[in-house]
Amino acid sequence: MKSELQSEQQTGWKSRLHEVMNCGVVELGVGGLIVISVSLTFVEISMNPGARGYSTVEDVNHLLTLIFAVELTLRGFASPSKRDFLRSYWIDILSVLPLLRMFRIFRALRLLRLLRMFRLMGIFTHYVSFFPYVLRRGALEYTLVLGLIMIAVLFGSATVLAFERDANPQLDSLTKTFWFSIYPLLAGEPVPSMPETSGGKFASIFVMFMGMIFFAMLTGTISAYMIERIQGGGRIVNLSKFENHIIICGWSRKAEIIVREYQAAHKNSDIVVITLEEEEKLQMANPSIASRVTFLQDDFTKVAALERAGIRKASTCIILSDRSHNRSEQDADARTILAALTAEKLNPAIYTCAELINREFGSHLEMGRVNDYVIADEQSAFLLAQAALNHGLVHVVSELLTQERGNQFYTLELTREWIGKSFFDLFIHLKKEKNAILIAVQSTDGSSQVNPSEHEFKEGDVAVVIADKSIKLG
Repeated sequence: MKSELQSEQQTGWKSRLHEVMNCGVVELGVGGLIVISVSLTFVEISMNPGARGYSTVEDVNHLLTLIFAVELTLRGFASPSKRDFLRSYWIDILSVLPLLRMFRIFRALRLLRLLRMFRLMGIFTHYVSFFPYVLRRGALEYTLVLGLIMIAVLFGSATVLAFERDANPQLDSLTKTFWFSIYPLLAGEPVPSMPETSGGKFASIFVMFMGMIFFAMLTGTISAYMIERIQGGGRIVNLSKFENHIIICGWSRKAEIIVREYQAAHKNSDIVVITLEEEEKLQMANPSIASRVTFLQDDFTKVAALERAGIRKASTCIILSDRSHNRSEQDADARTILAALTAEKLNPAIYTCAELINREFGSHLEMGRVNDYVIADEQSAFLLAQAALNHGLVHVVSELLTQERGNQFYTLELTREWIGKSFFDLFIHLKKEKNAILIAVQSTDGSSQVNPSEHEFKEGDVAVVIADKSIKLG
């Protein structure tokens, strides 16, 4: 029992240490030390061993290497898997080898400290997700390209200087080796002269090889950008500028109808559609719908996808039941509930309406304070039943449910003068003055009364009317 308790305490201590070592402050601090270490390594390589201040720079470099060794030791101790630790940090382990006395006699091995630049690239890439979307987009590719250029030039400059200083007068300073590293990167061959030592030649080959990788990645990035521009019709949309827009999660024939209805009622409103499908592969009865919305190819259950769509500034979020990729009804409803609850959490002020397949899951949305939900198959079944009971009713309902023709449903905010007056008083007023029919009232608690026999309006009540256009009281 005592050994088990000690084991649990040790596991908890390792877990806390793992969290500390991977927190943002520590990562950014390590990144700053890497920049200082790389800079001092260049200073040390460019100085003669007997020069004034050389020993000070050397001692500071040893101290920094010792700090990195301690940091790696703590990470290795706290890591749940030693194999994963070695796979992730083997380059950093190589960079602390100059700390060992057996390696200090080989001055060129101090170049291993420059390998920490790969760690710096990893830290930067990790924190790219916190940048604005316009900077995040393609940030990984740009980081790799710029990082490879930096590593090739800096590593090549220091390495050639370390090997060629005493053997080649044309490459005996950091300035000369810097430009020497630039030329192979762009020209594909050593310019203006070949290195004389084996180490310098290998460094030159490394820079030329990195140059080929650089141009391949640069060409691929530019090509992908141009293809996206061409396929997107030249449209580049900054989603961060959208405000009071509507977000539709998922795509189906219903989404086309929603877009058409919403545009008919709000001509200038922006609409963002989040779907895993590519825009070019979406089945659309009316292809012109694509020009009215902004498509975001992503999973709408992810927080990052909703954030990119501007959920915090949106006014409405509609979540369609997604049964693509052969999902079951239960999986589709689970995705709908997850997306609806996430949207409400990110923006409590947003109006969220979700589509469910099974009504028994509606209680989850009610507990999460999701504004509304509809049961698609139920609604159509109710309409068919009413059509069978009351012939011709479908035409009436169809007109009321569309914004494109005839009369529609509208919500009407009551002015202060109507507080305390009866439902019947407003009914007569609306029919005489606005040619509108009052049919229901919504209370502040979310409940609704359809055609109440008696109701006295209170502050916060909203009237539901049938009219041929949007109206206002007063």
